[in-house]
Amino acid sequence: MYTLDIPAADAAANQRSVLIVGGGTFGTTTAYFLAQKGYKSVKVLDRWAPPALEAAGNDLNKVIRTDYPDPLYATLGAEAMKEWKNPNGLLSGLFTQSGWILAGDKSSHVFVEKVNETAKKIGTELNKLATPAEIQKRFPYLNGTQEGWISYTNFSAGWADSGAALKRMADAAQAAGVEWITGHDGFVKQLLYDENSTCIGVRAASGKAHFADLVILSTGAAAGTLLDFKGQLVVKGHTVCHIKLSPEDHKKYADMPMINHLDGGLMFPPTADGIIKIASCNFFTNYEGTDVSLPRYRSDNPTDDVPKPYADIFRKFTQDICSDLANRPWDSTRICWDGETLDFHFLITPHPTHRNLKIATGGSAHGFKFFPVLGKYIVDMIEDKLDPETAFKWRWRPDVEPSKTEINPFITPIYDLSRVPGWARTRKESKL
Repeated sequence: MYTLDIPAADAAANQRSVLIVGGGTFGTTTAYFLAQKGYKSVKVLDRWAPPALEAAGNDLNKVIRTDYPDPLYATLGAEAMKEWKNPNGLLSGLFTQSGWILAGDKSSHVFVEKVNETAKKIGTELNKLATPAEIQKRFPYLNGTQEGWISYTNFSAGWADSGAALKRMADAAQAAGVEWITGHDGFVKQLLYDENSTCIGVRAASGKAHFADLVILSTGAAAGTLLDFKGQLVVKGHTVCHIKLSPEDHKKYADMPMINHLDGGLMFPPTADGIIKIASCNFFTNYEGTDVSLPRYRSDNPTDDVPKPYADIFRKFTQDICSDLANRPWDSTRICWDGETLDFHFLITPHPTHRNLKIATGGSAHGFKFFPVLGKYIVDMIEDKLDPETAFKWRWRPDVEPSKTEINPFITPIYDLSRVPGWARTRKESKL
């Protein structure tokens, strides 16, 4: 009842032992699909038990949509959407179909318009470009100015309880025989190689070595602590704030859609317990005097808060949507870190020089929506069965530059935390 119909791997393939380094979105979906294909020796290593504490996917909620300019992700999103909506599926009950409004202004409208074109081509339901007046007529409480907004609506989209989804799929993988190793034994500090540069395993913070026939690196924002990505992966953070509603306000905003302005941020409808999440579309790096940006996790830096310039953007964005919420106190805050590629395509590929090392990372702030099905494609990569067009987009590509044919959804300036007052810190250890 709670599994997908997946062809089994050939006998030789599923006898191989596999280490998955990182138990976030990419690692968990990979573990689940390997188990479904009959792999008998699969271990996931992470500092934290599922759902991994600092994984980008371990959040209050994430957007679930099919709207992309690129048909690859629009089609993959439609496949994932079927599983999110499947009443008998593994993730049943975790998706809420609230609809969403994707907006941009004069600097980002090209992305919005291209999304609309692709949606029409693949037959996405219930989509149209909408004016601020049309939006406010349907949702009167969205009483901000929305000045200059060009908006696209899709009321088949929604959001998922992402932390619960990670936990549920991890539980299913473990029930199918996958072993999760956590704590210092699962906190991987080093990849191990033999004299031929073949990856043979990992060494954990405890000093314990783990060996396997295949090693899959799926550590998201922390991937750069273990491997040189040759500039392909830039770790970026974005801020998240929560507003706690009163019971009366909860009723008022109960039918609110998600609202994503590509320059301002993303506002979610209230959860069952009355929490509205607001996430920033203004990203920042964390180089701190090095040549690699790495995550600065709250669990290692408990006094960190949202940088004030980004909090100010939140307030302005909220004012433009719904003035009644603009000055509400934050119930909680978070900085979410992810590894972003230059062209926003994932890195799902064999390593070019280290045999038996496979890469599954580069979520680029849009990977979670594919969670129900993405592991199937990662397993295809592992077994050299990924279709050539997809494999090309997800290949190892250190020479890639942002293509003029790729449409960047996020065009606001990116600053380093070292330029934000109060953020000149000494780097601490990063985690999986």
